[in-house]
Amino acid sequence: MVYAVRMRYFLLLATMGLTSVCNAQTISCGDYYSEKTAQGTLYNNVWNKNAAKDFSWSQCLEKDPASGRVGWSWRWPAKGNDIFGYPQIKLGSSPWAPDAGPDFPLGNTALRSLVVEHELEIQGNAEHNVATSLWLTNTRDIGTQPNPSAIVAELMIWSYATPRHMTPAGSHRGDFNDGDQDWEVWFDKNWSDVSGANKNKWIYITFRAKNKNLKAKFDVVKLTQYAIAKQILPAQFYFADIELGTEIMRGSGQAWVKQFKVVTER
Repeated sequence: MVYAVRMRYFLLLATMGLTSVCNAQTISCGDYYSEKTAQGTLYNNVWNKNAAKDFSWSQCLEKDPASGRVGWSWRWPAKGNDIFGYPQIKLGSSPWAPDAGPDFPLGNTALRSLVVEHELEIQGNAEHNVATSLWLTNTRDIGTQPNPSAIVAELMIWSYATPRHMTPAGSHRGDFNDGDQDWEVWFDKNWSDVSGANKNKWIYITFRAKNKNLKAKFDVVKLTQYAIAKQILPAQFYFADIELGTEIMRGSGQAWVKQFKVVTER
């Protein structure tokens, strides 16, 4: 089985021409497999894999012993307009896959700033974005089992997207300037699980950068304060987790995490 996985991965690299990462080692191609690293927890999120139907897809967590970097690879259908997966590195405890820790969830009213700084290196032939996603909940005690009923909102920050990647869900509600970055603000007040596996609804907000870059730094508190002022978000909630990943719409590729840093100020 390990040999088959490694061979499939090398064939994927060959088809993409990614000879520069030939020393990469596959951690796992298992659905929803997670592994803790120095930067955060790698998580192989294949939430909409059924949309690929009979296609022989793969999505795997990877590491490069030479550089110490971690990341992920994927091969999804070359055509279509569905998001298939969201491989990621994360901190905190998602309401979909609770993993209790001492630092999360974080009450928004207790924070002066929540600065996320990241950089990815991406190769391949794919349509994808680079998105930081935060699940906002109505309680600090999510529990130890999946608890989507605790979700207040899904907050996404798109720092990059390929030319043919889809627009965010909902409607364009306005624009927000935060220093050197201008953001489009997209909103849907009754969003739900597109895969159909869950029926509950929540608020969906995306801040999409007008100046796209694989390297980004932003203060999540400033973004949420804007949303609260516009009455898009309630005044109080908890940041359950912080996820950095690529929402993959089609094609094959490889991503390496060069930086993923989160700094809070209370």
